[in-house]
Amino acid sequence: MKKTVSAALALMLSASMLAACGSSSSTTTATTAAAAQTTAAETAAETEAAAEETEAAAEEASFSGSYLMGTGSATGNYYAFGNAMCTVINQVTGANLTVNATGGSTENARLLGSGENEFALIQTDVYSYAHDGIELFDGDPITNFQAITTCYPEMVQIVVRKDSGISSVADMAGKNICVGAVGSGYEVAARQILGAYGMSYDDINETFADQSTAKNGVQDGTFDGMFMCSGYPNSNVTELSLNGNIELVSIDDEHMATLLNDYPFYASFTTETDEYNLGHSVTSVAVKSMLVCLDTFSEDEIYALTKAIYENLGDIQEINAKANYMSLEGALSGIPSDLHPGAAKYYTEQGIEIPDYLK
Repeated sequence: MKKTVSAALALMLSASMLAACGSSSSTTTATTAAAAQTTAAETAAETEAAAEETEAAAEEASFSGSYLMGTGSATGNYYAFGNAMCTVINQVTGANLTVNATGGSTENARLLGSGENEFALIQTDVYSYAHDGIELFDGDPITNFQAITTCYPEMVQIVVRKDSGISSVADMAGKNICVGAVGSGYEVAARQILGAYGMSYDDINETFADQSTAKNGVQDGTFDGMFMCSGYPNSNVTELSLNGNIELVSIDDEHMATLLNDYPFYASFTTETDEYNLGHSVTSVAVKSMLVCLDTFSEDEIYALTKAIYENLGDIQEINAKANYMSLEGALSGIPSDLHPGAAKYYTEQGIEIPDYLK
């Protein structure tokens, strides 16, 4: 009897323990599930908040409005390139950025200074002259514009007639040479290159004229040669090359070293393709074209503009091959000073380090 009662008690105790264990397990499972639901809800809330913050930032950093971009002559590289850039920027942002045909970099700086244009393409050397108040802007600096990006190299092209007897810059002595329009960037380049060879306008028969007049003069023999600064190839030089009567003069290593030392905004540039059918490459100095804007634009506006350019660069390249020279890695190369904070913000986000002299 005692054995039977003991067995029954043991059975009841085991059942009680099993029930307790089952209750503990259910409670733990329920608690874990509730915690998982709470974590998932918190994560979803954080993700949604981050998305809303990103969307709000995107809405805030926008570029809109109607503006003019100073370029160059309607038949030149600046006008065509600026038009390609404006087309894509307008499609992406909904803005109305329009190219304005001008006399080139020098006039573009002055149009920015007067506020008549809000954007411009401008050579890095002319940008430097304007900000420093030297050369073409002697005593009258223009500093109300900032850099967004460099675009493509512009080669100083020294074009001569084959029958001119000119095979080097030194051979220009006593010859009829068009040095560029008065006050143009490439007229300054002509003086600098002649100077590197120990020469000046006193050593040549110089004429000041625009690119079109220079081309016609070389073609009809009025000029033995001409200086010009342009992206390679240039349509006017291409036209001259069709009859096979021109050559391009290279700058030798010795005088190249002098120019690079004296003028930091220059770089050596050698043609990789024979666009003028010369049968050889040509080496000269080059500056870079750059996109600039008035310093009155906000950080958000120029951030959005810079983003539109580089996140749609392929579309610009499809319209104009000179955009193939552009890249995020090279966006700051050649900029002398004063990068716009909005452009700096975008480049920093892309992992591009901003040099101190551009801040």
